[in-house]
Amino acid sequence: MILDAPPLDPSRSEGRRLLEDELSKPRYAVEPSLWDRFREWFLGLFDTTGPGLPGWVFAVVVLVALALVALLAAVLLRPEARSARKATTRQVLDERGVDATAYRNRAKAAVREGDWDTVVLDGYRAIVASGVERTILDDLPGRTAHEASLVLGDAFSAEAGRIRFAADRFDAVRYGHDHASEEDGHRVLSLDEALAGARWAR
Repeated sequence: MILDAPPLDPSRSEGRRLLEDELSKPRYAVEPSLWDRFREWFLGLFDTTGPGLPGWVFAVVVLVALALVALLAAVLLRPEARSARKATTRQVLDERGVDATAYRNRAKAAVREGDWDTVVLDGYRAIVASGVERTILDDLPGRTAHEASLVLGDAFSAEAGRIRFAADRFDAVRYGHDHASEEDGHRVLSLDEALAGARWAR
């Protein structure tokens, strides 16, 4: 007969003691959370002379860090910053030192390959680069397709509709993930040819 075995029907206090003994075993130990471990590590950085810093110091450091993040986000999201990023990423002539003839030749080479997206993109770039070379457009960095079309439309009022179409197709292909058709490519090249021989309103 085993005398030290627990009773089959323990009392309430005995049952509580048995449960506490069971839960105190290592297999039931709860691992500290990632946040608790980070907090312990962070406070340990300052713990060089004894018990370490009080908890409120940790809270202050976190609040200062959050304030810095908020300030950085506010600076990056300002309208001026958004406009600058937009101008940099949506400009028509994003390659320095390439003239209208080079863009035109690239567009014609793309025709032979059936690459109508490139025909529309480089064809419109040839139109804009030609406008810069003829001093119709100022050589401003960050000029968008739409902005160029407004100035060119004023200079060549008879072709304003076709210029606006070419700018729209440029944006749709370049930024809207659309694909140009063969007709789109020929219309842009035809416009470039027409504008090259046209006189513009000064």
